[in-house]
Amino acid sequence: MLSNIFVKCLTKNLTQLLKGGKVTMAHPKFEIPADPHGKVRYASAKRHAEAAKQAGKSSEEIHAIFKKVMSFNPATDLDKIPKDEAHKKYRSALLHAQKAKEAGKSTAEIHEIFGKVLKSTGSGHCKAEK
Repeated sequence: MLSNIFVKCLTKNLTQLLKGGKVTMAHPKFEIPADPHGKVRYASAKRHAEAAKQAGKSSEEIHAIFKKVMSFNPATDLDKIPKDEAHKKYRSALLHAQKAKEAGKSTAEIHEIFGKVLKSTGSGHCKAEK
């Protein structure tokens, strides 16, 4: 089964070829989010897609991974983060940020806590998880 993206590109290129034009296989344009969280999510989606490409995943699998990361909502999707070693710090940072939000911390404080946990060595003791 051909992906919708591939079919659109194929149709466009056949039309160009029939008109005597040059065939190009341009990747569909993706609108990069303008908000700060969206930009970080986009960078993360690109890293995940590149890792999937290096792992030999198909084009459809890579696009699915990209879309999954881009649709991630940190406020509601903590349970969707893989519980593997690669995602351990991110998961912990997000958990701490959620606990800080529940405790009434400001947005600046929440971002600071998230950043500290993400950059930490993981050797501290957290009161929030007890």
